[in-house]
Amino acid sequence: MIIIFGNVGSGKGTQAKLLAERLNYPTISTGQLLRSSSDPKIKAVLDSGKLVSNEILCPLLEKELKRIRADKNEFILDGFPRRVNQAKWLVDKIRRGELKFSVALCLNLTEETALERLKLRGRHDDTPIGIRQRFAEYETSVVPTIEYLQSQGFKVIEIDGSRSVEEVSASIKKALG
Repeated sequence: MIIIFGNVGSGKGTQAKLLAERLNYPTISTGQLLRSSSDPKIKAVLDSGKLVSNEILCPLLEKELKRIRADKNEFILDGFPRRVNQAKWLVDKIRRGELKFSVALCLNLTEETALERLKLRGRHDDTPIGIRQRFAEYETSVVPTIEYLQSQGFKVIEIDGSRSVEEVSASIKKALG
């Protein structure tokens, strides 16, 4: 399992797709799982820029792990974990031997760069207010999650996500060896 972290606009979905194609791994994008849901509660939370609760997200993720046969341990996880308690859930699965961790990649970029990129994307939740809220959530929730994984001995590689798609992809390829 390769985990890809990155703030909104960092290109984590694009990089997950490129990496999946190169390695021939399936990708689980929790963002895509949530956005494709028809549940109005999920849509309301996403529109507000907040994070979806574990009670909603973990069962969706568990179902997707089974669907892709994650027991093979060759997959990319994009957008999870985003909270320390989610990381603890994942670490527990790793320690029980249900999943195998390879590496976590963290794509970094500034809020200004993200705002410029997201003007072009055109998703309904990419408003300046929504983007700023997601940046704040990332700092208060995801950064401590990354720090928790590091404290548990899991390797996290930081990548400059502000560069071009090709440059970021080359950095990831180099980092993975």
